Amino acid sequence: MRFAFVVVLALFVAGCFSSGTHEAQRYYVLEAPAGKSVPERAARPATLYVAPTSTAGFYDTQDIVYSRSSGTRAYYQFNSWTEPPGSSIHGLLVARFERSGAFREVAVPRGGASGLVLRTHLEEFYHDAASAPGSVRIALSAELTDTTRNGFIGRRGFSRSAPAPSYDAQGAAKALGEALGALLDELVAWVDETAPR
Repeated sequence: MRFAFVVVLALFVAGCFSSGTHEAQRYYVLEAPAGKSVPERAARPATLYVAPTSTAGFYDTQDIVYSRSSGTRAYYQFNSWTEPPGSSIHGLLVARFERSGAFREVAVPRGGASGLVLRTHLEEFYHDAASAPGSVRIALSAELTDTTRNGFIGRRGFSRSAPAPSYDAQGAAKALGEALGALLDELVAWVDETAPR
């Protein structure tokens, strides 16, 4: 009986000392500004298949990444994306192509799908916080192929940076969205220029 009392008392005391205030977890939605308007013209009579965006290992997470010195990366505590950036970028990219009207249809490739396929890979996506307020950096590569002709059409790397409005995760999230919007505009324009008509 006495042993049980001591255990309960120990748990109560431990609870009192560990009940300090903790910062609440925040989640940010990766949003990009609406794309540039594109000139009105007839859509290609083709479907563009946009494969899910693959992601370099360290960025394949909901954590927001920052760097305080060259060659290092870390995750912000108590601040996350609502979903991994690769998933968000893929959704935003599909929406951009649908709005562009450059193709008859935009879809995610399924088994047996053939035609124009766009593959993207997120290489860097972080807040360069070496000095306040820092800037964000995005690097993404894209490859366009035509599976019906077993043909490689083109490959290109895209990169963007933008100043962060504040020296924290919130500033990083806002700037990453802004930079991503510009990068997606550039990517959509490249595919429109490169894909056969």
